[in-house]
Amino acid sequence: METEELSLRRSQMGRAGGAMLRGGPTPVIEAGEGYWLAQSGVPSVDMNVALVSGGGPEAVDKILALVEQSEIPTLFMVAGSVLATELEPPWLVAGELPFMASSLDAVHLRADARVRQAGPDDADIVFDVMGEAFGIERDFFAQGIAAVLAEGSDESKVWLLFDDGACVSAVLTIVVEDAVTVWCMATPARCGRRGYGRAILAHALLAAKSEGAVIGLLGATPAGKPLYDSTGWSTLESWRMFTTSASAQFH
Repeated sequence: METEELSLRRSQMGRAGGAMLRGGPTPVIEAGEGYWLAQSGVPSVDMNVALVSGGGPEAVDKILALVEQSEIPTLFMVAGSVLATELEPPWLVAGELPFMASSLDAVHLRADARVRQAGPDDADIVFDVMGEAFGIERDFFAQGIAAVLAEGSDESKVWLLFDDGACVSAVLTIVVEDAVTVWCMATPARCGRRGYGRAILAHALLAAKSEGAVIGLLGATPAGKPLYDSTGWSTLESWRMFTTSASAQFH
């Protein structure tokens, strides 16, 4: 992928993250050339994210300073021209996040009658499923992404898949320009290996495609990457991650 397009895709992911987390208790949303910061203010490293991919050490120092001043646990990531950045303790390397994409024309998409869009009345269902799937306190989701459910929009949607009357999978999608970004892909372990994740993702992407999206974007957790690999997603690059506290998703 050309550098200009890759920069656009990184930016779209960051703008979506800001849209998702802006309703948190103490949100900090910052974006510029080669960087973005999206903090909900929830005291969980998994609910606050930052990426610096350009601008040199000055951009790294700028965003790092904002993170440290906020005292909010944050997943701090570097990519692109600053990928080799090293941070001093208490920052620790937390691995690499594959930044993945898929052309919506290249994947097998289909509607599923078991899937529907969540609304404000589904908040408890959403937070329970996501909390169980990620091993994160459900109240953290309630604080961090409640605005997406409460406000509702054509761009931001939470999808739920029900089987035998119970919700078994959830996912959040946010459309930015021509891209649909995928967040919080959640299928509890007890519901795994039954095709639920594949089904809800195909339905959500088809809905985004019908509204004009042409590409899907996501950051893959270790738990989710096998699903994305098997459904036609490709890794654009890897983002190096740093944390100062334990992450439920990255060990």
